Amino acid sequence: MSIVTGSRITLLFCEGQPDSYDFQILNRLLAGIPNTQVVPVGGKFGLNAFIQGRLSSYPEDNQPSYLGFRDRDFDAEPPSNPALIPWSATKPIFLSYRACIENYLLDPSLIHSYWTQSSQGPKWQYGESPGTDDISVWVRRSAESITDYQAVRWALSRLKHGKRWPEIKTTWTKSSGYLPSSLRFEDCLQEAKQLISTFKGDVARVREDEFEQHLNKYREKFHSEEFWSQQQYLVWFHGKDLQKAMQITKQNSISLTNFFDEATQSLEVTKHPDLVELKNKVQEISE
Repeated sequence: MSIVTGSRITLLFCEGQPDSYDFQILNRLLAGIPNTQVVPVGGKFGLNAFIQGRLSSYPEDNQPSYLGFRDRDFDAEPPSNPALIPWSATKPIFLSYRACIENYLLDPSLIHSYWTQSSQGPKWQYGESPGTDDISVWVRRSAESITDYQAVRWALSRLKHGKRWPEIKTTWTKSSGYLPSSLRFEDCLQEAKQLISTFKGDVARVREDEFEQHLNKYREKFHSEEFWSQQQYLVWFHGKDLQKAMQITKQNSISLTNFFDEATQSLEVTKHPDLVELKNKVQEISE
């Protein structure tokens, strides 16, 4: 975004690098708002320090207004209605309504549109799009395959009783988007208990029975008819995990990574109330 030299600017700090999906989508979101700049900070854990460092580089009499926006991940449950989630009582930092930026892109209509346009190319190997309905089934069946794994990840995340507690891992894999070798509930439960055993060495108050209480709650929710009929998995399940599950479910299908690269430019950002709310907040502090 172009910045007018000498004018007071507004900064929107986000996760990722300058080529990340977050950065590209937020740049489109703020297009048309003068004197605004999206600033990628890398990982979410360095967000506060990065913001403080960047603001300190400005003269005290010309400090920019700013907001922070990052993936919700497993750090907070989504509200019942789509909205930004305040993450700090003292700083204007907000979490996304959906688990991560990929969740906004995993839209069957977007996938269908990309597939249809790409199928016109001479090197396309995947034929015509099967249609929005079949793609929706693909997404749902992939989500079903990771249901218990997501319940375990959510239950693990609830063991951290405050922001000042040590981080507890919500997965025994490398990170989101790397699914475990087994998605069986019993195997996920065993791996989770091993993580709890390690975490208990740092925080004595953590108990396995507390974990199992949370786990039962999330399993009940994620196996409910309402959860699936309302497609709540698109909000609750981590988009990177769902992306990986979709590629496993249909191993010879299109590359979702290539799709994401294109979809950042075609996503209808105004379809998502939390993103519209973020734009309005930036506009308000820019005036």
